[in-house]
Order: sequence, then C-alpha cells, then structure tokens
Amino acid sequence: MVNRLIAAIVDVGSNTIRLTVYQYEGQDTQVLFHRKTMAGLVHYIDKKRMSEAGIRVVCQTLNDYMSMLKQLPVTPDSIHVFATAAIRNIANTRQVVDAIRESAGIEVEVISGDEEARLSYVGAMHSVELEEGVLVDIGGGSSEIAVFQNKEICYSDSLPIGCLNAYEKCVEKIIPSEKERQAIAELVQKQLQAMSIPELGPLPICGVGGTIRASFKLKGVLGETDQANQMSIEELQGMIRRFKNHKKKHIAPILVKTPDRIHTLIPGMILLNEIARFFQSEVVHISRFGVREGFLYDRLAKGSEEK
Repeated sequence: MVNRLIAAIVDVGSNTIRLTVYQYEGQDTQVLFHRKTMAGLVHYIDKKRMSEAGIRVVCQTLNDYMSMLKQLPVTPDSIHVFATAAIRNIANTRQVVDAIRESAGIEVEVISGDEEARLSYVGAMHSVELEEGVLVDIGGGSSEIAVFQNKEICYSDSLPIGCLNAYEKCVEKIIPSEKERQAIAELVQKQLQAMSIPELGPLPICGVGGTIRASFKLKGVLGETDQANQMSIEELQGMIRRFKNHKKKHIAPILVKTPDRIHTLIPGMILLNEIARFFQSEVVHISRFGVREGFLYDRLAKGSEEK
C-alpha cells in the first residue's frame, strides 16, 4: 500500500502569491491548507524591471510562508515554488530569483508561458470532462490559452495581458469607463489576431484560475441559476453591462463576494469575453483545478505512482 504523501506548492503570480499544501496518493488529492496573499507584483514593475520594493514583497511573503510550513508536516524537499508572468516577463528575473534564494532559502522555478498553459490544462482535466475546447487561464499579468482536441493540446500560447496589467494600462479610477473598456477589448483583440491559431470552428471554454472562478461566484450572487459549474457567454456579457454603472449599489455584489478583486474583475471579464468572441464560444466550463494542481499531478503525483 502506498503511503499518502504531502507537498506544498507555491505559485508566485502577478496579482497573488498562493500557498497550497496537498496530501496525495497517485491522482487522489486533498487540500490540507491554503493561504493567498494579494501581492500585486505588477504594480512594482516599471520598464520591464521589478523594483527593490517588489522584490522585498516577494521575499517577505515567501519567508512568511516558510514559517507557516514549519508548523506543518512538510519536509523541505516537498516544498515546490514556481513563478509565472510577474517574474518570467521582466528583465531582472535572475536578480529576483537570486534574492529569493538568499532571503528565503528556496529555489524558484520560472515556468514558460507554454508550460503554464500545459500545466493548467493537466489540472483542469481532472475537474472538467471535455474532448475538445480551449483552456483559458486569466492571470494578473498574462492569459494562457491552450486549444485541445481529443484531449490533446494542439496549440498553446501566452498573451502578455492579464486582469491586473490590463487595469494598470487602461483604467484610471476603479471601475473602467466605456472608453477604457473599449481600450481593454482592443488590446486583447490585437494580441489574439497576432496568434497563429488553427481554424477549428466554435469551441467551448474550460476556464481556470481566480478571475474566472470569481466571475462565476459573482454570477451566483446576482441570482443567476447555477448550471453545473457553467457560465454562458450571454450571462458574462450581462454582468459586464451591469457594471457599466459606477454607483455603489450596482458594484456592491463585487464588494460582497470578491472585494480584493474590485479593480481587476471587470477587466478580467472583458478579457474573457473577447477570448470567447475570438473562439466563437457560447459557454465557459469552470474548473476547480488549475496550474497548481497540474504541477502536482504532472511533476509529483505521477512520479509517486511509478515508484
């Protein structure tokens, strides 16, 4: 009989830094502990370099996480830290990675956009049953896309735009104006049109990550029917229209359900809508799992089964 193993996975993203501790045996997993820090690392990037203040935020957060893990049954060799767009897409990546090693005593794996999309797909397919479609993971600083047919990825890419840097680039206040919404939409359209995606016709979306899950939660707050972890594009567009009004009573549902995403959720929904238009999608299937679970299944759980 195989003993159940424990692993801690830290995902250093552009908007959030997340720690999840899993207990697993093969493909059977259970979350033991979860912590999220809204680090907003995109705010610390200027001219493609992360500032010293941003590096301190990363190091302090990871040091805090390492202190937490000392209180849990987690061994040093079962702690895995990976970083995505916030550290991947800057000029001083090596400086940040070296600073983390020196400060927190841990190695950070900076994964490529393609690898992020692949791991998101691996995780999502443990939650959603789709033969074909397009996986969409809207992060803070990038959006990963993976087109799949017959449960195999046939195309993947990473758009250098996420909900947080879309907000940073296009929005002056908290809620985007009509002109700012259009600017976000045009930015996404331009990037999508530059991709060499094969013509496959209408595809359903498999949605991964905090932005898409928060959009689905918001749909529930607004009284829409919970349809087996699905959200129609019509419902998504209805929410986008609703939040054109800046009055407090209209944006109150965001404050109630996802207050830490008050400034990024609408840009994220606009990104999702434009991606859906591009792929002629009518529905988003919401996955409970994403890149962290993909990392667990692909790098760790699979290896434990082979032993």
